[in-house]
Parts: sequence; structure tokens; C-alpha cells
Amino acid sequence: MDAMPPLLLGRRIAVLGSASGLGLAVAAACEAAGAEVLGIDTNKSFDHLTEFYRIDPDDPLAMDAVAAELPSDLDGLALFPANRDERPEQTLAQGLAAPKRLAELVAPTLATGGSIVARAAPLTGAWSASLGLVRAAAALRPGSEGNFCAQWSLAQEPGLAARAVGWGMLAWVLSHRWTWAGNGIRVNALTPALFDGRLPPAISAARAIDAADGPRLAAQAAVFLLSPLSAGLTGANLAADGGTSAQIQTSLEGL
Repeated sequence: MDAMPPLLLGRRIAVLGSASGLGLAVAAACEAAGAEVLGIDTNKSFDHLTEFYRIDPDDPLAMDAVAAELPSDLDGLALFPANRDERPEQTLAQGLAAPKRLAELVAPTLATGGSIVARAAPLTGAWSASLGLVRAAAALRPGSEGNFCAQWSLAQEPGLAARAVGWGMLAWVLSHRWTWAGNGIRVNALTPALFDGRLPPAISAARAIDAADGPRLAAQAAVFLLSPLSAGLTGANLAADGGTSAQIQTSLEGL
């Protein structure tokens, strides 16, 4: 990994999903930027953690237990859980309901000026037509994933559950832009090209970089959002996707 400036020196950052994928890249980037990293996942994997909190992904109350154990006055919370299950109910539970629950429990205890960063998904032309689904996803609570999947027929369209996760999280970020502003807490979204941060082949070829390098590049953007340099941002969506969002927008709008 390239040397990172110490943007997070002396800061404590909790990372949900610290064991793999984009969450692992974010944990490593935060540690390289000087932070004490507290990992939250089913297994440790990353060695450079100050503390580790093991969770059961099938336990709807797992985030309540983690929130009770985490120290107060954390400086940041990064929400990049891995998607380990192709079942729509589990995709929603692990990728959306659980991280939202953790954030809502931890946010009031963050240090003044703290930051929450959550993973979103690139916006396609279906966003406007899907606002009913997006609103419902943003309000999803742990334990209600089965009814949600049935109501919105998520099993009938491949990729719809993952899209609901990313768009629901983005809607949650937008709606909570000022929720904890009285404590100086910022809430922003980071949009990678793919769920795990990798770049699609066409994008990586256009940029002449390895698709597998996408998580590292997106993680550096997460460090910025967790650092004091982004103090003026809340409710923002930073597309760290190698130009994927720009490609979608230019195609939709004929630019």
C-alpha cells in the first residue's frame, strides 16, 4: 500500500466488515493513516486491529451487543459489511438492517466532530422509478427482512436485493445528514463501483489499472471522509468508483 498521510493520527475508528473486501481495505487504510482501528466482523483477518468485536451475522441483535461493548467517544464509524450470502433476506440483514442499527446506536456516543461513512451503490436510470423501494429500504429494521423481500419481490430479479441495500443506505445517509449535527457528527456515503470495491473490467481498462486495485483506491476516499479534512461534508455521496457513476450519468443524459 502507498504511504498514507497521517490524516487519522490519534483517532479511533470502528470498521464494520473489517475482515474482507472493501471493509478490510478501509481498515488497513485507516491504520496506515494513523488511526486505532476497532474491527467488527465474523472473524479477525486483519492483524493491525486495536480491538476486535466478533459478530454472528444471523443474530438480529448482534449490533445491539456490539454497540454496548464499543467505547464511547469514537471518532468514526465505517460501515462496509461483506455480503456472504446470496439469499435476499440475508443480503438485506447483513448489508442494510444491521449497519443502520449499529450506526443509530453508536452515533450519539461519537466524539464531537465524529464521522459516519456508509457504502452506497451507483445510481442507475431505475433510481427514480424505484423510490418506493428505496424509502422502504431506508426504514428497514432488523427482523423484518423476510416480509420486505416478499413485499418487493426481491427474489424474482437478480441483483435487486443488493441494489436495495446500496440505495437504501444512501437514502438513510441523506435523511440523517443533520440528525446528530448538534454533536458535530457528519454522515456521508461512499459509492464504490462494485460491492467489494473492485472496478468493472471496462473501467479498469479505461484507466489502465488493475480491477483488484479498486478497494484500495476507494478506501483512501473513505479515509478522507473519516478525517477532519471533510468537516464541511454531511449528507454527501462520494463516488469512488473509477468513473462508473460518471459513465452511467453521461449515458443516461446523452452527454
